[in-house]
Amino acid sequence: MLPCQTGCHEYQEGCHKGCARWRSFQEKQSAQRQAKKQYLRLHDPRRTQTIHQYASMMARAPMR
Repeated sequence: MLPCQTGCHEYQEGCHKGCARWRSFQEKQSAQRQAKKQYLRLHDPRRTQTIHQYASMMARAPMR
């Protein structure tokens, strides 16, 4: 089911293919996904470094 199907008074079968509202919705979703990917790409190295630092500070059992 399309998100616009229940709320759009102009909805008809297959109209999303040429609908300006639907295109706008898709563009916003795409921009939001790209922003999330960029955020994760930026912060992943920092997160990984922090995890490694905390892991190195953990007490380890003595080796036998």
